[in-house]
Amino acid sequence: MSLTVTFGNGGASTVLDLQDTVDQAAYKLLNSDTTQEKNVSSDGGLLTSQSVSVASAGTSGSGAGGTVEIVYDSGANEFNFDVATAWNSVKNVLAVSESSDNVVFKDFVHVDVYLGGTGNSTVNVLNAKRGNIETGDGNDTVNLSLVSNDSGWVNKFNISTGAGNDTITLLQGNALSTIGGVVAAGAVNGGNGIVDGSMTTVVIDAGLGNDTIDLSAVNLKSSVVTGGKGIDTMFASSGADTFVFKLGDMAKSFVTDSITGFDIAEDKLDLVGTISDWTVTNLGGATLLTYNGSIAAHVGEKILVDGVNLTGSTDWFI
Repeated sequence: MSLTVTFGNGGASTVLDLQDTVDQAAYKLLNSDTTQEKNVSSDGGLLTSQSVSVASAGTSGSGAGGTVEIVYDSGANEFNFDVATAWNSVKNVLAVSESSDNVVFKDFVHVDVYLGGTGNSTVNVLNAKRGNIETGDGNDTVNLSLVSNDSGWVNKFNISTGAGNDTITLLQGNALSTIGGVVAAGAVNGGNGIVDGSMTTVVIDAGLGNDTIDLSAVNLKSSVVTGGKGIDTMFASSGADTFVFKLGDMAKSFVTDSITGFDIAEDKLDLVGTISDWTVTNLGGATLLTYNGSIAAHVGEKILVDGVNLTGSTDWFI
């Protein structure tokens, strides 16, 4: 299936999945009349229109209605979808493709992107409050900037990037007052909203490959990060992060999974077994954790936590 993109304005405080058929029936999340489909036989301007009007869903909690501008960048082979009207005028966008694609979604509230294939995808989601991002088995890049008008509805992103050497970066979004304001809803912080991620929960699974996951620019309410198999380089947010490791995810050499920016006061490591299954070594400015438990095939697997000494506490272990 080629890239298909559908917009809509329905919503409710509990909605996180735009493909949920029960929520679609109840809240009119998406409007099939707005669907745009990539024309694989042409070279540029590959969607069926360059501007789409998205009406209010006519339900409680609906976006007010607005316009999405669509631009195809032939140099980058990239589709740009930009809400030209105020934030929350077009609430939802769902993009689905069985192959890799390069896409940008700007100023939507809820963004769901599901890409497949073995090619390299680039997904840029800018100034969004919630959503789901999945990519295929190429070397994929996901850039996500966060903004929220308040904590009343879902503030959460799920990100899964499959196999490949992937790069996932979270960034602060733009204040709502600078991108046309917000309609049909209020916004905290004097109408600016919250851009540092402190209302947002993020769940990341980077899958197989040597991945880079950088949360250092945001202050997340919470995150759960699984790097998966491969040599993964991870940077914590300023909020409460949990890093999950399974046996076999890590190398036995000193070139192994690493975490920078770990805060012993609020961050956690979700490890196999008990604390006694791990040797914790202070390297003078860093901590090396080495598995020494009962599963012989994995003895010697390591995690490097840079910039912090974990030997004086076990509060970080879960």
